[in-house]
Amino acid sequence: MRHVIELSPSGKTFEAGDELLLDAMLASGLSVPFSCRRGACGSCKVTVAEGEYRAKRLAPDAPAPCYPLAANEMLLCQSHACSDMRLEIPGWSLDTPALVIDAQVLDKRALGPDVIELVLKPDTPLVARAGQYLKFRLADGDTRCFSIANLPAEDDGRLVFQIRRVSAGYFSDGMLGRLAVGERLQLEGPFGACTWQDDTATAVVLFATGTGYAGIKPILLSALKQDIEVTLYWGGAQSTDFYDSAFLDQSTLDHPRFRWHAVRSSEGRVQEVALSHGHHWETAQVYACGNGAMLSQVRTQCLAAGLPSHRFVAEAFVASGRANAVTVSPSFDPVWEKVGPRYSLDGMLAARDKSIRALAAIVSQLRVGMTTGEALEMAAAQLQAMGASHTWHPTYIRFGADTVRPPREGIDRQRRLRATDIAVVDLGPVWDGYEGDYGDTFVFGDSPLYLACTTALHEVFDETRQAWLRGLTGRELYDFAEQCAVAKGWRLARNLAGHRLADFPHALFESKQLADLEIAPSEMAWVLEIQLCHPTEPVGGFFEDMLMLQA
Repeated sequence: MRHVIELSPSGKTFEAGDELLLDAMLASGLSVPFSCRRGACGSCKVTVAEGEYRAKRLAPDAPAPCYPLAANEMLLCQSHACSDMRLEIPGWSLDTPALVIDAQVLDKRALGPDVIELVLKPDTPLVARAGQYLKFRLADGDTRCFSIANLPAEDDGRLVFQIRRVSAGYFSDGMLGRLAVGERLQLEGPFGACTWQDDTATAVVLFATGTGYAGIKPILLSALKQDIEVTLYWGGAQSTDFYDSAFLDQSTLDHPRFRWHAVRSSEGRVQEVALSHGHHWETAQVYACGNGAMLSQVRTQCLAAGLPSHRFVAEAFVASGRANAVTVSPSFDPVWEKVGPRYSLDGMLAARDKSIRALAAIVSQLRVGMTTGEALEMAAAQLQAMGASHTWHPTYIRFGADTVRPPREGIDRQRRLRATDIAVVDLGPVWDGYEGDYGDTFVFGDSPLYLACTTALHEVFDETRQAWLRGLTGRELYDFAEQCAVAKGWRLARNLAGHRLADFPHALFESKQLADLEIAPSEMAWVLEIQLCHPTEPVGGFFEDMLMLQA
């Protein structure tokens, strides 16, 4: 008998017979979160709104699924339908944005002597966060990246780009001039993690140079909707570089808490002007888009002035449009390192960057006396606020003695963070269809043992990463890490053995553990996990990051 399974709120349906619901859903071509298939990770957790189901029959010696579930929840990988059903997947959208879209030229006009505004209308609505960019796919297989300079959802779906004409530029000085209204282009994306963060900042400070302003404008539009102080510093060589000054001047009249400053290069640098204006950097949120030198200087000087590191969000802007993404094609093993059709290296880098910032934001909100349960709820709210569509594994937070437990082992949700304590935070959010996995250990107080744990933890990770550069296989890497840990007086917990990372979900392509891999792992395809435990005391630490040449 076949049953009809409806997914709420999308209304999409699929049929399931006696097979597992996860298998039936994947066979129907529907995107679904999953990872371990053993009932251990919770990635495929759904809410049962209507219908009946039964649990998977297990072998007599098989361990029972260990992920905790509420009365109205089940795991797709462990359940069979017994009737028609209606299911909800919290926090997950089945409508993943298309990687490639077609668009028509609606308008083209000059904004200044060398800046062109290009307006496109995509054939299908594009879901993009304020601050993201798109790749223009050219006929020769090359691409150019340009920031979306408006909020498409509030502009009848139109996409606005502000493109500087570069002398002898293949696209900007060649193709762009020949583009006529009605012609069509192919776009890829959206990409980028320099996006609006709807958080608790009391003031927003924006930095842009040149047409880096195009990436900042949607963030400015988002900020102006909030009742907060907003300041823009826009750097340029001459007055014509500030091609959107009429809009900005009018915005200062419409929004009394908004100010903008045209900073000519002859007058100084944007960060120097901003630092002279007495912003309260400790509670500000900073966004920057422009040349790499400006970004580096703004970050260094703003952090020195008191800006928390997780409140600096930036995107490097390069005239060729290649941005700060890695553009080479990955040479992945065809068996163990398969990826999906949406995979791109810049997507992976953006996801990693955003997970690092999410971790910093979560740790900054940990408070002495907070329970583990309260910390997990706070972390879930932070990830949702930053735009995570889902988590490919549950968020893990461990205090004190629970730091020696593996992530999927039960913990005491009522354990409280002490004034002198050690804490582990492990995140697995999904950003724009890419998995961003990152975790680290933090010490509260000044316990010598806890501090020694974090020191040894990062040394073992760094030394193991250096061994990877010598071409060791995954199995050899974990043998090496174990020797490093013992030499430093700690024990390596080998049940945490590294894993794949890719476009979501990587388990659809391959889910082999890194420690079992008999080939040298490729860059940006694997996560190296290191968990250390003290040989006698209930003290542990955890750190993980994607294997990269430039970490």
